Amino acid sequence: MAAAMRRLLLLMPLAAAAPAAGQRLDYQPVSDEALAAGPRLAYRKVDGDNGPSGLGLQWALLDRFEYAAQRGRDGYAWDFSALLGGDRHRLFLGASGEGEAWAAPDYVELNALFSYHVGGRWDLNGGLRYDVQAGPDRAYAALGGQYDDGEALWFGGWAYLSHKGEWSARVAAYYNQPLPGPLVLQPSAELDYYGEDMPELGLGRGLGYAEAGLRLRYEIREAFAPYLGLSWSRDLGRTARMTRAEGEDPETKSLVMGVRSAF
Repeated sequence: MAAAMRRLLLLMPLAAAAPAAGQRLDYQPVSDEALAAGPRLAYRKVDGDNGPSGLGLQWALLDRFEYAAQRGRDGYAWDFSALLGGDRHRLFLGASGEGEAWAAPDYVELNALFSYHVGGRWDLNGGLRYDVQAGPDRAYAALGGQYDDGEALWFGGWAYLSHKGEWSARVAAYYNQPLPGPLVLQPSAELDYYGEDMPELGLGRGLGYAEAGLRLRYEIREAFAPYLGLSWSRDLGRTARMTRAEGEDPETKSLVMGVRSAF
């Protein structure tokens, strides 16, 4: 199913300020405002050697656990991620998926990525991605980068090369807009590009998929923030033609409701 390959990859970022000349700075994770602002790791300056090190857990985040009401069939989706390691060398683990309501998942995406902070508010990511789906499974090498201001804006881009030699790319972004009280409005967007036709996956060469969302969450606490929102997605170009040939609608509009939880 063409729509099965479309979950937003949530990778780990870092926001860090450059130290003044001659000043030694380490970083420790902040768990309140930083995680409340989104699935991103912010840092504060401290003296001494108290920065995170080893493979200790820095944070875990269930960014989306939602039910989607839509015409034709309802569905569900989830997106979980965790970060282990230190202030510069870290390991990101992620699992996301989607499916029809009350049924097994149509698609599951697993990620294990090394992330290296290169300076400023930029990170480089590289590692492995594995897709479990109704069609043939795929393993990918992944390479990309991302920008994060630590509070509101995040965007990133990645290139993928499958074990069958197929390449693709993804760009994604979101923005957390605080509203009065405990409300946060989060618009998001994603575009996917495929380097060649992959008929067994229902994907066509060229710009093949676009997604946009708008979610409003009520942050009762970090571990429990329910939300409501709208989600729109559409297959494009050759991928859309393949989707229609399978008797499916290339466009999906959904009302989503769910909960976000940060630890």
